[in-house]
Amino acid sequence: MPVADTELLFALNPKDPKHVYALRALREVKGLVVPDVAVLEFQAVLRSRGRTPAQVKTALLALGQVLSQYGVREVQTLNIDLLVRQCMIEETYGLSYFDSLMAASALAVDGYVVSDDKAFDKVLGLKRIPLTHR
Repeated sequence: MPVADTELLFALNPKDPKHVYALRALREVKGLVVPDVAVLEFQAVLRSRGRTPAQVKTALLALGQVLSQYGVREVQTLNIDLLVRQCMIEETYGLSYFDSLMAASALAVDGYVVSDDKAFDKVLGLKRIPLTHR
């Protein structure tokens, strides 16, 4: 069950240049799931870009609708063990907070992440499925 990086969630916006690839991933990546940490980052980024709570709610509802339409389910990975692993990944590999959180989440699920972010390639045991070059 590969996990979708937040990059894929943002690419579900029809205006995003990677939109066609995001839709392809929803159709073609077998067992694709969206971890709770990706949704959390999605919300945090929207808020940091000045979106109002109402706008964020609308975006989250639209995201949920698209995921449901494609049969992509959400998975819960956030717990103390995951946060400890996140700290270790951030410290060991120098990934950002959210990238290391996503890496920890992917490792907790099955070790695969769908992303173009090559920072994930540094993490031992994590395999990256490119979003745009598959």
